[in-house]
Amino acid sequence: MAVSLTRRRGALAVALAVLMVLSILFHRNLIQIQRFTIPISNTTLENMSEIQMRVNDIFKKIDRMIPNNNFTHIDNTTSAGKSRATIISPKDKYCVGDNLTVRVDMFDYLGKRKTYGGDYIRARISTPELGAGASGRIEDFNNGTYHVHFTLFWKGRINVSVLLMHPSEGVSTLWNLRNTWYGYIDNTGKFTNHNKQTETKCGFDLNKSEELCEYADLRDEEYFYCVKPRNYPCGSLTETKSWYSSRSKFTPLQASLFERANVRVEIPKNFEDINVVICNNNTVVKERCKIGMKLEYPSGHFMQQVWSPQACAMSTYHSAEELNRCMKGKFIHIFGDSTLRQWMEYFQNTLKTLTLFNLYEGGWAQQIVVLDLQRNMNIRWKRHGNPFISSSYQSCREDRTIPREVDMIGGHQHTVIILNIGVHFRAYPVHHYIRRLLNIRRALERLFLRSPQTKVIIKTENTSEMDKNYESNSDFYGYVHYFIMQSVFKDLHVGFVNGWDMTTAFDANKIHPPASLIQNEVDMLMTYIC
Repeated sequence: MAVSLTRRRGALAVALAVLMVLSILFHRNLIQIQRFTIPISNTTLENMSEIQMRVNDIFKKIDRMIPNNNFTHIDNTTSAGKSRATIISPKDKYCVGDNLTVRVDMFDYLGKRKTYGGDYIRARISTPELGAGASGRIEDFNNGTYHVHFTLFWKGRINVSVLLMHPSEGVSTLWNLRNTWYGYIDNTGKFTNHNKQTETKCGFDLNKSEELCEYADLRDEEYFYCVKPRNYPCGSLTETKSWYSSRSKFTPLQASLFERANVRVEIPKNFEDINVVICNNNTVVKERCKIGMKLEYPSGHFMQQVWSPQACAMSTYHSAEELNRCMKGKFIHIFGDSTLRQWMEYFQNTLKTLTLFNLYEGGWAQQIVVLDLQRNMNIRWKRHGNPFISSSYQSCREDRTIPREVDMIGGHQHTVIILNIGVHFRAYPVHHYIRRLLNIRRALERLFLRSPQTKVIIKTENTSEMDKNYESNSDFYGYVHYFIMQSVFKDLHVGFVNGWDMTTAFDANKIHPPASLIQNEVDMLMTYIC
């Protein structure tokens, strides 16, 4: 008995020692700090992870596209009023289907020709009385000259509009400031311990002198922190909220570039509206849009406010009967921001047989689940995970990033996954966005291995109002995100709903576009999945 007791005491001592070591390692991990910088890491190539190398590669690719301009006076920056747009090789008659190229030459406020590129330009053709519009593709020669390429999709008098959204000096300012600090957004976390609650500061980059709770996804190399409250374990974080801080790093000179009068300014042109006619009656029969087609810009046009893709044919599903027939038997998972929540609201307003399932969550961004038992149909919308900017508290008890959500879906021929992500990342260094997209791609690759029949649809960002908050929420950031998304999801078997192109062609100028545009986005979705 004595020997047995001694052995038990020895075993107990060893177990306690092991638990103590594990506890120390665990708690040390909770307050470990990882400093984020722009993703040009000093880590040696041998020690750098595959994800970090891909982040660096994409960042460098985008960084080479952005000018690095210093200026001492606004007179030396691009002036929309002094610049000019001209048609290359103008013709007396234009036919439907012709290409139109507009040359844009940039000058500064002193009338001096610009010798470098990088201006943020947006171009569009339109015939308002026909409800017609299409985007133009910008070609930058990096010497102050640009070509804007249009396809003349319809007959009639067509207006050409070329807007200087930001001068290259403003683009350089936005890019450098975005990638060097985290001050545009403040985050707060609420911790709950039985019937007590407390709040502390949270964020992606906190003062390492404080004891921090680290919320780490080690596989995906994503991290978030909160200052650890006294007498509350790190696992008791229940809600978070975030908001624009109104802090600015603009100097007075830099701020002058972003006065409202200097944003989204039309560049004068030396030509009138052009007249387009039908030169032949050949009708091109296009195949139905299908998953696997590449993301293009421009990708189509509006006519009578109905979207017509350039490379394929879109079907329309305007009645509840048509939607129900298409969606019957499907499990539809929607992960994204409020622009995809608009799709959910469209379904709820159109399909009166849907029943809302109460999940007892709070906040405007709470998960939405609707069911139609008769048609065996299930649709849910869930926000895309942190960062998600909301000035009211949102529950984080079941908060997951899109890669983790996708990993939880088995998938089959009746499964549809719809996702978008972007606008909530604009106020943070761009490497967060790149890393999240790379992790989404890896999750989709795993999904397609176990369920190649699952359909995945990705919506690009919308253009926005562009009337304030340029430093933290300019459409220039969305423009960069578009190229990153195009690079990351290239050659992946998914379908795209090109929100960036559609909102530009429609001239929506609202992050939440009207119902008529939402209907076209939903029609593209239905064309893919039905």
